[in-house]
Amino acid sequence: MTEFIGGNVKSKKLVQSLALLGALATAVYSHAGEVNGIDFSGSGFLTLGAGKMMGGAHNNVSDYNCPCFIGDYAQAGVYQGDKEFQWKPDSKLGVQGTAAFDNRRYSITAQAVARGARDGAVNLEWLYGSYKLNDKITFQAGRKRLPMFYYSDTQDIGVALPWAHLPPQLYGWEAVNYNGVNMMYQDQWDGWSTTANLLAGKETYKDSGYWKIYNGSQNRTDVKWSNILGGDLTLSKDWLETRLVYIQSDTQTKNVNGTWDAATLSYDPGFIETEFGPAAKQQIYGIAINADYMNWLVRTEFIHINRPGLNFKDFAQIVGVGYRLGKWQPMLTWSRYKGTAVVDQGGDPEGQEGHATTALSLRYDLTTSSAVKMQIDSQRDQSGPNWAPNYGDARLLTFTYDMVF
Repeated sequence: MTEFIGGNVKSKKLVQSLALLGALATAVYSHAGEVNGIDFSGSGFLTLGAGKMMGGAHNNVSDYNCPCFIGDYAQAGVYQGDKEFQWKPDSKLGVQGTAAFDNRRYSITAQAVARGARDGAVNLEWLYGSYKLNDKITFQAGRKRLPMFYYSDTQDIGVALPWAHLPPQLYGWEAVNYNGVNMMYQDQWDGWSTTANLLAGKETYKDSGYWKIYNGSQNRTDVKWSNILGGDLTLSKDWLETRLVYIQSDTQTKNVNGTWDAATLSYDPGFIETEFGPAAKQQIYGIAINADYMNWLVRTEFIHINRPGLNFKDFAQIVGVGYRLGKWQPMLTWSRYKGTAVVDQGGDPEGQEGHATTALSLRYDLTTSSAVKMQIDSQRDQSGPNWAPNYGDARLLTFTYDMVF
């Protein structure tokens, strides 16, 4: 486990990657402007996080030294042990740049992010082109964030979030981005600001962080989502905002190097796959209802994933209430994930995953573009007795510094 003092090869790699992205961010920002009729603009974001497990169930689970708190399922951002502060799970640095021409009718956008949870590896999150047909309709093609959640587009930008990290019960699945096309529509409907988006595409993601949580920290599972179709609709007026989303796809996985066996403390080669498994269908339904009324901040979001033909379904939700006191913002958030068995398909009601977290967060805005946060998460395991891997209860204390530039 990496400590604040010293380091190892992986932590040196992270520092090098952060330095590279920092140099790119400085270059993009300092060269913002117009060159040969092309408008260049750029920005960056940074989160420096430090967390310490304050207690929970002690065990070795999926090759993790627990007590454990999973701060980011999609990237395998796991806090573990209870003897030291850890800075990798929530720390990240990203840069984004856009080149626009023909009076901004055409543009190309790219975003790269280095994450502590990935030992500093730099990943290309966005690379897409846009064509603005008119003031209401824009077509885009390339690599983008899959809009499953309210905070999908800004989930890496800590300043845009009221929490030190997103509630893990809702945010973080096996696929985060997609390659494809979309059409975005923006308008005013009887005083409501409206944004609608239709999309189609696919995604192949090697070495899924999500599956490391279930198959072992050194596991490599590849994921394929094909035939992605869906859309989202956002309506906002005054202090109220609502968002609806529907996405469907086929999903497949390929376990490349086995699954962690707690009995032998090794990876079981019996689970190695050379080809992707059979495709399963999934249907994702989501709704968010959020309010910013006077000094009050309310965040609610719900998601349901139906899996026709399989023996389980997913449900997750968050409810958060905060209050602004000048530059201070305390917030209390409850989040829950629950897997439900489809008994007539052979699902085991006692073998489903479940957990809930109560989070108390405190944010202080240093400037309009930076903030510090403190958060205490208390997670209660609610899984059935036949469910594995079972991480058990956990308590985590986290501090973050977030900024955009």
